[in-house]
Amino acid sequence: MSHSVRNKIIASFFVTLVVVMVAAIVIAFQHVHWREHQMSDKMGLTAAETCASMLEFADEDYILADPNSSEYAECRSTMRELCTHNNMDYMYAYRCDVEKGEITYLFCVADDDGNDARVARERAFGTVVKCEFSQQELAALDGNEGAEALELDNQFGHMLAWFCRVEGWKDPVLVGADYSVSEQRARVFGATGRIAGIVFAAFIALLFIQLYVLQRHVFRPISAITERMRAFSADKAGDFEPIAVDPRDEIGAIASAFTEMAHDIDVYVKDIERMTSERVQSQVEMDVARRIQLGMVPETTALEAPGLQACALARTAREVGGDFYDSMLIDGGRLAFAIGDVSGKGVAASLFTSMVMAMIHDNLASGESPAASLNRANDRMCQSNPEGMFVTAFAAVFDPATGTLRFANAGHMPPLLAGEDVRVLETDPGTLLGLFEDIGIVDDEVRLAKGESLLVYTDGVTEAVNPQGAFFGEDRFVAALREGAPYDAAQALIDKTVDAVDAFAEGREQFDDQTLVVLMRTPGLTELTADMASFSFIRESIMSTDCDEGPKLKACLACEELFVNVVSYSKAEHVWFDVNADNGALQIILADDGIAFDPINAVIAEKDFEDLDTGGMGIGLVRQLASALDYRREGGRNILRIHFAPNNHA
Repeated sequence: MSHSVRNKIIASFFVTLVVVMVAAIVIAFQHVHWREHQMSDKMGLTAAETCASMLEFADEDYILADPNSSEYAECRSTMRELCTHNNMDYMYAYRCDVEKGEITYLFCVADDDGNDARVARERAFGTVVKCEFSQQELAALDGNEGAEALELDNQFGHMLAWFCRVEGWKDPVLVGADYSVSEQRARVFGATGRIAGIVFAAFIALLFIQLYVLQRHVFRPISAITERMRAFSADKAGDFEPIAVDPRDEIGAIASAFTEMAHDIDVYVKDIERMTSERVQSQVEMDVARRIQLGMVPETTALEAPGLQACALARTAREVGGDFYDSMLIDGGRLAFAIGDVSGKGVAASLFTSMVMAMIHDNLASGESPAASLNRANDRMCQSNPEGMFVTAFAAVFDPATGTLRFANAGHMPPLLAGEDVRVLETDPGTLLGLFEDIGIVDDEVRLAKGESLLVYTDGVTEAVNPQGAFFGEDRFVAALREGAPYDAAQALIDKTVDAVDAFAEGREQFDDQTLVVLMRTPGLTELTADMASFSFIRESIMSTDCDEGPKLKACLACEELFVNVVSYSKAEHVWFDVNADNGALQIILADDGIAFDPINAVIAEKDFEDLDTGGMGIGLVRQLASALDYRREGGRNILRIHFAPNNHA
């Protein structure tokens, strides 16, 4: 019924609905966005001005004499109450030295306990930070407060900030109030969504009213005519009775005309049904199955994350089968993927494939191991599998920080490992899913070297047939891949497989799906963003080596000091790293695209105790911890090699 009048009316209504919805969303978004910005500016500036007024009437020397005093704590508590009351995420007061480009924090509070404890540590009283003053800050220092917010990114997130000068204090002091951009956007999108929902509900109500009128005056009479048309038979054509439809409108005229032509139409319909019924039914079933399969499994997929590349390809045959694959990034930067082949073809295989794929996807996404995911899916399949269908499947979880690939096999083709050479990865063949309960699939592990890839495929690849009727086969497949080894990208391995299969088939049409998934542990330096959250990836890579704890702990401490300097002072946007272990020794490469800085030859100035938190002391610690350092500036990057000797050479 995809071409029925009802569907066309509904389709036209929904096209109108989409146009109106888009217009409503755009208008609502612009209005809400403007209103929200006005409210945020008013709220942020009010918070800054209120806090500045509070400090203006406070005794500067008395409060700031001792940051551990009850007076300082009371003032900070009042400032935090203002922060919470005005819905700000952070509020702070700091002394400004424009000539030196420095700010000195006097107060810093947050709206919740966790963030407040964090800023109390990282922005404690007396903390000095180098910075470039914004136009908003300079305007506030001149006494020209305005509603315009400063949008900035810092270690506390993507924020909007408003500033107000504290009058009456000896040194220029600003009060800042920060509000999260994500919270502002959430409010904008929420309000816009509510407006869109109201418009959508109104149009849906109108649709139902329209359908009711059409159902009563159009669709029901047409259905009555249609039923009588389908009920024609040659032996009853002469006894055909008029259809009970109001003859005063156009549909009634159609019914009258149909009564006159009933006998002829009956003959024609019978002939057409007899010649085409089986053919049409078969074609419709195959078309439905193909659409299900194409909608469930994309033709290509490419994922890239620090330390890994993943590509997949699905080529469906003329006759619909049941191949599937799935890939996703899960917690900790890991990649989970699965590939399988369902028995049978047609609509039944497509539906069964969608069920199996959804179960395995949910299990892997929830954090279960590959074996647990396949065992759980098997148990659920056995509970409801009236057709006795079965599945071969391979599931895996890859951790790029350690190179560890944890996998489980349920009767699937053994995968291939491609590095300098190409070989078959021997695995426990496991048991097909869907035949028996409690099959006891177990996990196995392999560690991928940098630049090494895992290729998992379905039997449509090795069972490709050439014009002479010969199969491609595993041996011929491995030999073809060895010709291109080593591979510099996951997609290159996919392309080589497709070229080899197509060259062997020589244009012959294939009768089974061909599905490939390639995972590569990327070679060379791993790229990260220059923020402290990225350091956990470096730490995991160091701790995953087989070196002794001593060198690993030294390396973590030294790298953290260097990483903090890069993030805090170099203005770098990206950081690259590599970790190598050899006979208990560690060699680490750190590179960044920040300003040039040589930590080997840098002069560490002596500092008083109260100035130790202004940076620079970590370089000396790195020199003490490392057994050797090597620095060069190349291609706009700082490149530092750090060596850590084994414990017996320390």
